Amino acid sequence: MSSTTAAAVRRLCSAGEVRSALALLARGSKAGDAALDVAACTALVHGYCRSGDVVEARRVFDVMPRLELAPNEVTFTALIHGYFICGHREKGFALFEEMRRGGVEPNLYTYNILIGEWCRTGEFKLARHLFDEMPVKGVARNVVSYNTLIAGLCRHGKLKDATQLLEMMRTEGIRPTIVTFNLLIDGYGKAGKTSNALHFFNQMRVAGYQPSVVTYNALIVGFCRARDIARATRAFSDMKERGLAPTKVTYTILIDAFARENDMDKAIEMFAEMEKTGLEVDVHTYGVLVHALCMEGKMKDARKLFQSMGEKGVKANNVVYDMMIYGYGREGSSYKALKFIMEMRKNGLVPNSASYGLTIRSLCNEGKCSEAETLIDDMLQAGLQTSESVCQAVLNAKARRGSSTHDPFP
Repeated sequence: MSSTTAAAVRRLCSAGEVRSALALLARGSKAGDAALDVAACTALVHGYCRSGDVVEARRVFDVMPRLELAPNEVTFTALIHGYFICGHREKGFALFEEMRRGGVEPNLYTYNILIGEWCRTGEFKLARHLFDEMPVKGVARNVVSYNTLIAGLCRHGKLKDATQLLEMMRTEGIRPTIVTFNLLIDGYGKAGKTSNALHFFNQMRVAGYQPSVVTYNALIVGFCRARDIARATRAFSDMKERGLAPTKVTYTILIDAFARENDMDKAIEMFAEMEKTGLEVDVHTYGVLVHALCMEGKMKDARKLFQSMGEKGVKANNVVYDMMIYGYGREGSSYKALKFIMEMRKNGLVPNSASYGLTIRSLCNEGKCSEAETLIDDMLQAGLQTSESVCQAVLNAKARRGSSTHDPFP
């Protein structure tokens, strides 16, 4: 294959145009320019993996030895990463072992990808083993290596270990990035340790980084977890004063926090501000408010908000429907709850067992036994099992109805 053709194949594959690359190879074959090289094969493997077709990627990989082409560390890494992205982690690790048995040494990217996968599942001993192996094998760790491990540790609450890595990183002469600080602020914030989060917030600024929207969102989450709504609000104001526009995530965090504190006026005010800024309000944000209103028994307001979702083209999901059913069931409005169940089923959604159970009990309390039995049938058709307490509720309701219709003076 000519160097020009090889470069074109690599360029097309990097752009995700694998079919065009194959067409180019086919034309080259007809012109007598059919010899593949390692770079072109690697580009094809990478291109297939990017498009999610690991089967074809493996096919190209397996063809290489028959063409007397040995996959190199880049080829192996591309396919390993492809397996991980597509959820075939065991195949990815098996390929890594194959790589080592074949005498192909992992490069920086191989290590970073493997560390990331072990961190994703919380298997930190294995991740740390690879991390510590890197300098032994002559592979210099970079900021991505550190950030990947720090991210995993923070996500699983191992904050002291993550902090120690930051110090180790500095000792090794690697400058932390804004991502490093954001990870630590987020980790400590979600653990409710706001003083630690603020410590890293200040360290970030000392290091010369300006806090980003991600930074402020992490801080606000921390304050809200600690139920320090006043400081969360101040961080929100500070964010806007610095010219950073709050995102959908920012508003949803605060709406949820106000709702949890039963400050529905402030939650709705924040919701209105969000709409006013032109941000798209998604089903999750609506769900936060619907949940709070239903928990407070404000079903008129919840219903109004639910209707506004439809008017704005936001489709209710299972969570929102189930919450509405819960709210109506708890207040004893059995027919309203039943209506929502029927609407869910019509829209191809399946209510959860709690929604069915609460509505059936509510119907039984009102003596509507036939509706309750119909709902049990629907529940079974949906693939859900009825509980003993639900069946007993129907039996008790039928028994009450029988005794009430018995004539004491025959």
